[in-house]
Amino acid sequence: MGMAASQARFLGLTARKTNVEYEGQQVNQQRTVLSNESAGLFNQMLELQVPTPPSATDYYNTRYVFDSMGEDFSITKFDTSSGGVGAYNIVLEYSETERKGYSSVPITQGTPVAFNDKTPTKIYLNGKEYEITLADATGVDKGNIEIINSAIVANDSTRKPENDTYYKYTVNQGETDERTYYISSYDINNASLPSDPSEMYTGGLTQYFAQDATVKKKSNATASFQATNDGRFESVTITGVDNESLNQKLAGKTFELDLTQVDDSEGYEAAMKDYEYQKMMYERAIQDINARTEIIQQQDRTLELRLKQLDTEQEALKTEMDAVKEVIQKNVESTFKTFA
Repeated sequence: MGMAASQARFLGLTARKTNVEYEGQQVNQQRTVLSNESAGLFNQMLELQVPTPPSATDYYNTRYVFDSMGEDFSITKFDTSSGGVGAYNIVLEYSETERKGYSSVPITQGTPVAFNDKTPTKIYLNGKEYEITLADATGVDKGNIEIINSAIVANDSTRKPENDTYYKYTVNQGETDERTYYISSYDINNASLPSDPSEMYTGGLTQYFAQDATVKKKSNATASFQATNDGRFESVTITGVDNESLNQKLAGKTFELDLTQVDDSEGYEAAMKDYEYQKMMYERAIQDINARTEIIQQQDRTLELRLKQLDTEQEALKTEMDAVKEVIQKNVESTFKTFA
């Protein structure tokens, strides 16, 4: 390789090495930018407020309560009405038992039931004897049907069980497991009972069981309050209720008031809904930060690989430049020796 060619080659390698160094600087700059973005995302994640679920113990209201013949009533809110001094519009909250329906289970085929005419007297289950007494499905005077749901499977799905007479018996299935069952007069009347009352029926009958559901209800009312010297209400006189049965029970009567703390179920439910929303937003923000961080990490890995390639290329250029330097040095020596 001649002197000129060697010089040209060396200049080209120098230019290429300078370009590789510049590109490496650009890659490092890009990695610095990505590092700053990643740090910003991390700081953003640290600034996120982790939602805390509400505690039921924090949701209590102080209310005025009174008792009427064993039933508890609480005054959830009241405001001054136009009915004169001391007259208020109030909201009464109370618990009421609602019938939800009946469930039925067939008496096992072959289970003997003793009858007196068409009135069942005893039932024999698993070797045990249970007395059967008359009950009324409406729960008036003769007993009470305990209701658990609105489903019923009976011989005739169109009839209403509450229109029947029921015969009840209580089965002790364990020390703490007791259930009351009812046999419908409809089933008895449609069964082929033995002609001899002393014989026991073993053809199978339908037994009903259920449970009353206690629900909270509210009614609007008007009332007047009597207060102590320090301004606390000590008694209330109910002047009217928009519920007819409650109006007959409460209207015109005066009740002593107590202050008590009751759980604010509505406030707690609202707080839980807000918590679920905040939790969803928090999880979405975390997922978004993680997704953006993963993209940054992938870009950084690509740049790191490119930087390694540039480093390898620079090492190769350095090696080749050293070789060209030797050639140039030899050309210089041979040239000067020739002219010397």
